[in-house]
Amino acid sequence: MKPTATIAGILIIGALLCVPAGAQQSPTLTPVLKFEVASVKKTATRAPMLWQPGGHFTQGLPLLSMVSIGFEIPLYRVEGLPDWGRTQLFEVNARANRDVQIEERPAYYRGLLIDRFNMATHVEQREMDVYTLTLARGDGRLGPGLRRSDFNCDAIIADARKRNLEGERLPNAPVPGQRPTCGGIGGTASFTGGAAPFQNFVAMLASALGRPIVDKTGLTGRFDIDFKAAPVNARAGGPLADLPPIFTAVEDQLGLRLQPGRASVEVLVIDRLEMPAEN
Repeated sequence: MKPTATIAGILIIGALLCVPAGAQQSPTLTPVLKFEVASVKKTATRAPMLWQPGGHFTQGLPLLSMVSIGFEIPLYRVEGLPDWGRTQLFEVNARANRDVQIEERPAYYRGLLIDRFNMATHVEQREMDVYTLTLARGDGRLGPGLRRSDFNCDAIIADARKRNLEGERLPNAPVPGQRPTCGGIGGTASFTGGAAPFQNFVAMLASALGRPIVDKTGLTGRFDIDFKAAPVNARAGGPLADLPPIFTAVEDQLGLRLQPGRASVEVLVIDRLEMPAEN
């Protein structure tokens, strides 16, 4: 799967159903919920995380997805994940024997990691490189690509939650050229949003830069966003190389500014993670 499609799916569903973890949010360790039954085995076939009515959960992905979503923390704030946790696909077929609310799902991922992978973790503070995001202009005026939206998303979010709980897969992305409604679609360093929560964009930006972002803009609520920049590691002469660098695009397009610095950040340290016995 191409990176653009992967990130688009995460951001659209995240915008509709929940708010992505903030750049400085503490790792979530509790509660821990357990599936009634769970089968885990290695596989060579990739399959997305999918929930069905009755608490039936399946996937065929590396553990890094379950770790990041389960502990509600970006992977650049996870220490000690073994290489096989990033590359080996695992087929999971589990059932909770009841409908599982969207907010409960990370707790089930934590329980599965503890039960079947013998996972042990702790949280500690570490000095890390970060970026501080601020308003670039003294008068607080935003750039042309960042426009406040007063669109009411309540009905759309409620419908998306209902469809998701009924086991209906939401679309990964709008058709080309269509602005998402109450969400955003992004690639490795681009974002198009329609009434998207500002923190969704900040989460995308932090992921693109691979560092936590300390948001000091004071911006809250929903925005229409148009942002295009070259990825940090854009290949010279590649199709995205002519786009402006992220730092330039953030200021020119959004009226914001990124400044490098150091800060103490909470990280999730994996003390133990074992290959499971298949069943």
